Amino acid sequence: MRHDRTWYASMGLAAVAFLTLSGLAIIIAGGIAQKDRLESRNDVERTFSLLLAGLRDHRDFGETIESSSSLQKKVRGVGAYASDGTRLYDWGDVPATYAAATPAAASHGSTVFEPEHSYADLPHRDAVALVLSPFRVGPPPPHDHERDAEPRPADDTRQTESASSYFFFTTLRNAETIYLEVRQPAYWRSRRAAEVLLPLVEVAIAALVLFVRLLILRNAEYRKRLEEQRSLVVLGTAASTLAHEIKNPLLSIRLQTRILEKTCPELARRELVIINEEVERLSALSHRVGDYLRDPAGRPVVIDPRDIAAEVGQRLCGRDILMPLESHGPSVAIDPERLRSVLENLVRNALESGSSDDAVAIDIRPVDGAVRIDVLDRGAGITADVARNAFDPFFTTKSRGTGIGLAVCKRFVQAAGGTIGLEPRDGGGCIARMTLPGNGVHA
Repeated sequence: MRHDRTWYASMGLAAVAFLTLSGLAIIIAGGIAQKDRLESRNDVERTFSLLLAGLRDHRDFGETIESSSSLQKKVRGVGAYASDGTRLYDWGDVPATYAAATPAAASHGSTVFEPEHSYADLPHRDAVALVLSPFRVGPPPPHDHERDAEPRPADDTRQTESASSYFFFTTLRNAETIYLEVRQPAYWRSRRAAEVLLPLVEVAIAALVLFVRLLILRNAEYRKRLEEQRSLVVLGTAASTLAHEIKNPLLSIRLQTRILEKTCPELARRELVIINEEVERLSALSHRVGDYLRDPAGRPVVIDPRDIAAEVGQRLCGRDILMPLESHGPSVAIDPERLRSVLENLVRNALESGSSDDAVAIDIRPVDGAVRIDVLDRGAGITADVARNAFDPFFTTKSRGTGIGLAVCKRFVQAAGGTIGLEPRDGGGCIARMTLPGNGVHA
């Protein structure tokens, strides 16, 4: 349960961190995009201002553009359109017709029209278009086609001013819409790069957050291991002290009880039996604590676990509790004494669970390249909470239990590269299941 809470808490914090960093990245990307967009619009406006200023010295927009190499590289086209979309003037690549939306003020009968001013993004042409009607301060005058047909003035300085005025008053003044298309490849490269980079940044943020979460979890695991090692050091010191301080008194008590058994009356021997049982319990506790502190790996050799299981069954149950196996016995690499200690602990637990002796069994068989060893009983069963905590040191549900036996089993099995756990058995009882890496099959 604690592990699950830690996992969910770390995932929640990782999600919050990702959303925060992701939102920050989106805000920054949006700010950069807005800056680029404003710079782009400003460049279009500046280009249009240059075209208007050029009318002082040139006949029209086209002549202004052709007089400047920079404008020729920048401007794709410029056009003027009447209210019905008819093209009044064009230079370069512009639409044949362009009908602007009717100004909102016109629908209310106002004599002063709000100027239209908008931009159109043209990514397929790497350009931005400016659409405006800057000269409309009232309804446009009637279009004079005869005046448009009059010959333009001759090409001298004074006549140039007259020609530009002619262009202004006969074309621009009658235009409902002016359309200017400006090349901006750098702006569109930036836009496309942002579209590619933002998802990559999101992925990088997610990877970074997960990496930091993994580091935090690993550090927490390392801290937990350090605490366990520190506890083991304390426990080892205590165990050494206990072994030294209790061993000799226990031997003396055993010696004295044996002497008393020969001299005391029959009625007092029941009390001596209780004393001997308590002495054995203290001796077993000292031995198990020593097992827990020993090197869990021991000296691994390749063995057939069925041999040790059969021996344990005969000693503890007085019969063969090993379930038959049709194929050859699987082999594992483990210290035989460690495996014997594990099986003894599990079989004793099965016998103490309330199961009858004839219901306890050991099933050993190869499964997917590994060796599965099940100790089965028909006892009181096990709950999920007990199964989750059963292998913690000093955790026990028995009134006279030490809570160290299963912890020893877990250390020995994990040192051999395996896993161990408890689970309910169908029909009642419990399964103590360990899985060890297989080492081939032998006869």
